[in-house]
Amino acid sequence: MTQAVPTAAKKYLQNGISLVLLVLIAPMVVWWDLSRPTGLVAPLEITISPGMTAYDIGALLKEKGLIRNATVFAWAARLHGQSEDLEAGIYLLKGTLTTPDILRELLRAPLQLKRVTIPEGLASPQIGLLLQQNGLADSARFVTLVHDRNFTRKLGIDAPSLEGYLFPQTYMFNRTTTEEEIIRRMLEEFDKVFTGSFYARLDSLKLSLNQALTVASIVEREAVVQKERALIAGVFLARLERSMMLESCPTVEYAMGYHKEHLENADLEIDSPYNTYKYPGLPPGPIANPGQASIQATLFPAKTDYLYFVARGDGTHVFSHTNEQHEAAKRAIRNGARL
Repeated sequence: MTQAVPTAAKKYLQNGISLVLLVLIAPMVVWWDLSRPTGLVAPLEITISPGMTAYDIGALLKEKGLIRNATVFAWAARLHGQSEDLEAGIYLLKGTLTTPDILRELLRAPLQLKRVTIPEGLASPQIGLLLQQNGLADSARFVTLVHDRNFTRKLGIDAPSLEGYLFPQTYMFNRTTTEEEIIRRMLEEFDKVFTGSFYARLDSLKLSLNQALTVASIVEREAVVQKERALIAGVFLARLERSMMLESCPTVEYAMGYHKEHLENADLEIDSPYNTYKYPGLPPGPIANPGQASIQATLFPAKTDYLYFVARGDGTHVFSHTNEQHEAAKRAIRNGARL
């Protein structure tokens, strides 16, 4: 005859089994959380504020998708006696790191990173000013380095300056990064964009790298809407083939050193090799730092018979085949006609 197990004993047995299972499974869960990255690839900027505990930091990391479990992160920090060593600061972390790797990254000196976006079409003095306003560089030193031929040659750039090679992008710079390091970083981004297929196009267009970037910089300053970039590039290249003056207002502004909403006839007489109303061919170098879209438009221009264009005032242009058509378009726009 089988004796029934008392209820109290059964409950005790069940609790014991649960405890054993917990003891066996918990390390597996912890190991899974510690050893498996979340899979997030894009780097994220994490700001740890003063007074945050290990669990607070873990909760922040979990919220950002960098770790799986805030409690496991806090346990790991305490287990290694590091929970009090986590410092306030700004960090750049990837989700491809495991929890222990992230903990190690946080134990290093905080990366006092500053995000700065360099828009397309800025010249080096404007970039230098933007960097200075963000506390990242001395504008004068930045511009001096850009135009330092010794520094340019040292970086392997066969050009009068680094104007045109400073790739517009959103960057994360350490506040202690030097002007030299900032420039090198921008050139690295340029090299990522201007790859083999782009270099192959230079021979087809019979342009040097510096000449192509010069055209691209003019396209960048002239074009407003994306669909016109390749067409504007085609017009300038067609004018060069016919030995026509480029007559680009942005090149005059570069010679003047400042932007002017409407150029006057006297402005077009400024004596500078960058004045394409006065001097034939391309300027000595780029007048700005073009983005990928303008570089690509220059290397793969639209085939066109247009030789002229004038701005409508809404970001688009009227394109013409002859100077007579061009002058008529300018008069019509001045008189308020919608072309």
